[in-house]
Amino acid sequence: MQSAITARLCLALALLGMLPPVLAAPQTVILYGDDDYAPYSYVENGAFKGMYIDILRQAASRMPEYRLELQPRPWKRGLDALEKGQVFGLFPPGRKTERPYVQPYSAMLHRESVVLFCHDAVMRMPRTHFPTDFAGLTIGVNTGFLLSEKLMAPAREGLLRLEAAKGNEANLKKLALRRIDCYASDRGAARHTARQLQGELAGYGFQLREVLELSSEATYIAYSARNTPAYKADFIEKMNAALLAMRQNGQLARIEGAYLP
Repeated sequence: MQSAITARLCLALALLGMLPPVLAAPQTVILYGDDDYAPYSYVENGAFKGMYIDILRQAASRMPEYRLELQPRPWKRGLDALEKGQVFGLFPPGRKTERPYVQPYSAMLHRESVVLFCHDAVMRMPRTHFPTDFAGLTIGVNTGFLLSEKLMAPAREGLLRLEAAKGNEANLKKLALRRIDCYASDRGAARHTARQLQGELAGYGFQLREVLELSSEATYIAYSARNTPAYKADFIEKMNAALLAMRQNGQLARIEGAYLP
């Protein structure tokens, strides 16, 4: 009798061992993103959207162990939270040596380019070499925009003048009205805003004209050196693998093409 009970017990345990394990709930991971950087990441009608949002959500769909939560923040507040370790990661900064609180950066998300747009009247004479051909001109820039040395050096030397205004819309209107001669901005952001203002700009007889590229910079997810959960290395490895796979199969290019025609 005892042996029969033992046999049945062993059989029950064996059957239990054959059952699939209970799946653990996905680990929630929060990343902050710039809330005012159309078409890359921005809030519209209460929804967080943009090119980087689409890229990261597609990448996260390849990572069933994780539930990615993307939260919009003003850029400076996001950087402050990253430095203090209050958030796991932030997108989309470039690599900056003055940010030792970032460790590490992700695989590349995208390459952004800062270009110079000029009014047609300014380009009636050939201007191909920067900054010498642009001497004496006033170039609009966005308030708070991190300017490259390629712009700052000739401005310090008095070769040209920089004039700041808040955002793409204000600067594009100033350019259309000839209140500035040229405008230095991210290519995608300026074109996105110009499409939104197409009717108004056309009323000024203005079309956006790109003259030359000033600089380009790869963008990433920046992970906080002070935020080190147990899953950090695994998440970063899987996110990098997802981004690389999307680049190789053309998925990243298709998303970029939808936002940056």
